[in-house]
Amino acid sequence: MMCTCCCAPIAVGLIESGASASSALVYWLANPVLNPAALVFIGFVLGWQWAALRLVVGVALVFVVGDLAARLVSPDWRPPGAPTRPDNTGQPLLLVWGRAFVRLAVRLIPEYVVLVFALGMVRAWFFPAMTPDIGHAIWLTTALAAAGTLFVIPTAGEVPIIQVLQQFGLGGAGAAALLVTLPAVSLPSLAMLGRALPIRALIVLGLGTFAFGLIAAAAAASLGL
Repeated sequence: MMCTCCCAPIAVGLIESGASASSALVYWLANPVLNPAALVFIGFVLGWQWAALRLVVGVALVFVVGDLAARLVSPDWRPPGAPTRPDNTGQPLLLVWGRAFVRLAVRLIPEYVVLVFALGMVRAWFFPAMTPDIGHAIWLTTALAAAGTLFVIPTAGEVPIIQVLQQFGLGGAGAAALLVTLPAVSLPSLAMLGRALPIRALIVLGLGTFAFGLIAAAAAASLGL
């Protein structure tokens, strides 16, 4: 049970170790979106119809967006500057693990901190004061789908966010957009994968998540959630 930023270093390690882009991306997307514990939490707090919506749209997002992004990564792709896989035969496990951990931390933590700080500074412009008057507006659903794609949250953090916003008048469409986009990707997690994947694949991951947020919103509206 990890958030998208927790999964990103693992996905980077998988790609740099020679795993296929499709398998790494499916793991990266599925872990926060389809985690059973998160789905159960959604069912108990928001309702089981919301858990079902997250499950159905989430499965489609994971395999469709993951496959589309992976198709843009050539089979012989190797991340620029990726270290040659060392020969760790006979070396202590903790020493090998420690070197790999430090290498990833030096690369990923600074950019993560900077982006999270920057997103926190502009949060007020992305999330307007919620009232019943704007809670069902179409433009708000689109804005929330975009914001959910960019912002980073802790594991299952989308649940209390949606619950509070609904109390202030957020409609079902906007809630569904956040339910799908918030856990799937974020600007910091995409940045973490920036050296492991071509930029075109990252664009597909971001735009694909945004699109599935709108699909979830349309489904919620049609179902009367």
